[in-house]
Amino acid sequence: SGTVTVDGRDIFALKDEALTIFRRRKIGFVFQQFRLLTGMTALENVALPLALQGIPRDERSERALAVLERVGLSDRANHRPHQLSGGQQQRVAIARAVVTEPCVILADEPTAGLDPAAADSVLELFDRLHRSGHTLVLITHDERAAQCAARRMHLENGCLFG
Repeated sequence: SGTVTVDGRDIFALKDEALTIFRRRKIGFVFQQFRLLTGMTALENVALPLALQGIPRDERSERALAVLERVGLSDRANHRPHQLSGGQQQRVAIARAVVTEPCVILADEPTAGLDPAAADSVLELFDRLHRSGHTLVLITHDERAAQCAARRMHLENGCLFG
């Protein structure tokens, strides 16, 4: 029981359409399996959430390229997912999650299946995002990733401990 308040709004009080708009604008999702669209370039994948918000094409390309630069992938902007390594795909997925400047980023097992160097790169990026004011909720079984968190909580048998 309880409430979830994000950016001053009780999200449980929102109707379906308002909740959809809220998620689109305030929450960035990083999926465990990346969920990049294979027919689109890295730039197009990152720009997609901006298109859903009705941002004009030139502005969304500019913003998407700037975020790809932040994650160290501006040189791979025109590559499709199959042309990227797992770590690069994960960074594209992270760029897509943050391009709308959400206040909360939810990341599901973001280091799963990545080699140690790629995992370190993702964790360094998350640290930079956290220091720049983003709230990150990282769901992980990776103890090394969990050690990087400012605050850790454990979910066990449906109970949250922290």
